[in-house]
Amino acid sequence: MRTGRASRAVQPPAASVGSSLGLAGVAALAITQPVLDLMGRNPEFFVAGRYTRSQIVTFAVMVALGPSLLLLVASALSRRLHRRLGTVVHDVLLAALGAVFGNVLLRGVGIDSGALSVVAALGGATLVVMLGRTHPGGLLLRYLAGANLFFLVAFLVASPSSALLSGGAGQGALGSVDVPLPPGPVVVVVFDELPVSTLMRSDGTINAERYPSFARLAGASTWFRNTSSPHHRTERAVPAVLTGTVLDERVMPTYDALPRNLLALMATAMPVRRYEAVTDLCPRSACERRSGQPLRQALEDSLVVFGHRFLPRAVREGLPPIDDAWGSFGASVGGVDAADAAFAEEDPLGRWHGAGGSERSPITQARRLVEQAAAIDGTPALHFVHAVLPHAPWFATPWGTRLMPPMPRWEDDEGQSGPLAAWSSLVRYQRHSLQTGAADAALGDLIDHLQRAGTWDRTTLLVTADHGTSTIPPDVMREPTAANRDEVYRVPFFLKAAAQRGAAVDDDVAMTIDVLPTLMDLLGIESDWRMDGHSLLDGSVATTRPLVGASTDDLFRVVRRHAADFPHGWDWTALAAVGDHGDLVGRRLSDLEIGAPSTLRWTSDHRSAFTAVPDETGEVPQLLTGTIHGATDDEPPALAIVVNGTVAGVTGGYARASDGWTFSSMLGPFLLSGANQVDVYEVAQDGDRTVLGVLR
Repeated sequence: MRTGRASRAVQPPAASVGSSLGLAGVAALAITQPVLDLMGRNPEFFVAGRYTRSQIVTFAVMVALGPSLLLLVASALSRRLHRRLGTVVHDVLLAALGAVFGNVLLRGVGIDSGALSVVAALGGATLVVMLGRTHPGGLLLRYLAGANLFFLVAFLVASPSSALLSGGAGQGALGSVDVPLPPGPVVVVVFDELPVSTLMRSDGTINAERYPSFARLAGASTWFRNTSSPHHRTERAVPAVLTGTVLDERVMPTYDALPRNLLALMATAMPVRRYEAVTDLCPRSACERRSGQPLRQALEDSLVVFGHRFLPRAVREGLPPIDDAWGSFGASVGGVDAADAAFAEEDPLGRWHGAGGSERSPITQARRLVEQAAAIDGTPALHFVHAVLPHAPWFATPWGTRLMPPMPRWEDDEGQSGPLAAWSSLVRYQRHSLQTGAADAALGDLIDHLQRAGTWDRTTLLVTADHGTSTIPPDVMREPTAANRDEVYRVPFFLKAAAQRGAAVDDDVAMTIDVLPTLMDLLGIESDWRMDGHSLLDGSVATTRPLVGASTDDLFRVVRRHAADFPHGWDWTALAAVGDHGDLVGRRLSDLEIGAPSTLRWTSDHRSAFTAVPDETGEVPQLLTGTIHGATDDEPPALAIVVNGTVAGVTGGYARASDGWTFSSMLGPFLLSGANQVDVYEVAQDGDRTVLGVLR
């Protein structure tokens, strides 16, 4: 009798271990496989974070074994305290893993629905718990525990990231090279996510009103206007510039994988000073190795990426964004550190760097270009800068300030063809253009420094971009399609030779893989390298076919499309002048006809921000969002935003609110330092007369 009671009170150790192994088996499918598969297919994450081989291996081991060990410990401790408690803890953990696994399956087939996510979670939890309660099912889950080791080995030996664990390039990787000393510095700047169409006017020239520095450069260099990139991803596109080759998808952007590159070539004859935001192509003998991220950061980032990739939308809302960087997703981009404050003191009105604690911040990236430019003297040396600018997120301005608030999240019932999508594309282009202005300002600082230092005539300066991006619906951003490829692939390429006099525009087909052979030809460098690109200066014929058309016709089509969206000029005021009443933007209120006050009233989402512009972090309310109250019509009212007595913007992006409409408006450059008066007027058309009525 006593023996029977004891057997009911204490669970046999073998059964306890077996059920705990079942948790490890489900963890293999719900956590280990999706995380290691996702990170294994994105080696650029480890390159950008400058993780060492030992860190990558340790990361994989911790992902493969860590969750299972934690689950085993939790299950064992709870069972040791009390059998019934152990059973409850085991079932709860099993159900949670099953719920995650259900959503992993759902997102894996491309379904992202809130209701279906709940169903998948319940279904996965129920299925896994039922399996765990049957002998065959429990046995299956225990055997699956060994899959953790299988997925670990697959990551280490078969994933694209496994290439980072292989040995170095070996001796003699450069082959035969002869690099004569140039007359002065060689400066190569690669911007990021910059389509050349953004810089252009309809007549094919650079828009000097918005981008005076690019216009200055075009006026002193050869502009290869028909240039395109062979890649739409940075980790492939930047090495294409530096190696003259079209990279295979499995090749890593590191010196070990790509020893024949511009940085290694020039390092044989002169100092190399580089800023590589994503790649790591400089040989160790020439460039000081930058410190990498701690292992803890890789684990934190993998959890964030896993959440975005596999968890339901409602859960993902609270996660840090992952589309603006290659790591450190939770890092703050606000606040002012000592370096930012010191930099801002140099020109606080024109270059207010109020945000920049994160290295990936666009404002920080602009500052990096300026810092690298300041280090250039007259001696022969290679200065290479890859500035992740004007890459999204778009919040930097030409005036050194930071936009607020973030881009509104518009959901259009009509998909990408409705009015909200159309307005969203306009705001995207406005924000992208403003950040391109920030890139232009940084380029201007570089040119100014070279001219002040007396090295301009002796400097070889090359400016290009890795790839572009699209703001034209329906295929916005940079995933290439037949509709958007001319924005995604066509990029600027300016080459100023030392002692160059005059400017030229070359519309022959060019690619960014032609940058290195062209530069080598210009500098008289000889090598036995075989490249996919060719020199644009020696009359040779291209052997690599671009991903865009051979003529500039499609490029000009994109430029004309943007000009049609913003038809009132080429300056920053015209960028805010959109829609039916865009012609009002820039006009003084005193010059317009004012009628009776409107019956509507309005509220701003951030009205207090206008009392101190910019605020203590350098933010400015350039994008005004708010709500119109009392509008019961089926169509939203036409509104004009008046800042300090001048029409600064018109409204759009309407969505129904409980008693009216929400709206947004990008404001022109009419905000003053300090307090600003902001009013909203309803715009009415009375025949040929335009009458404005103020809202409360």
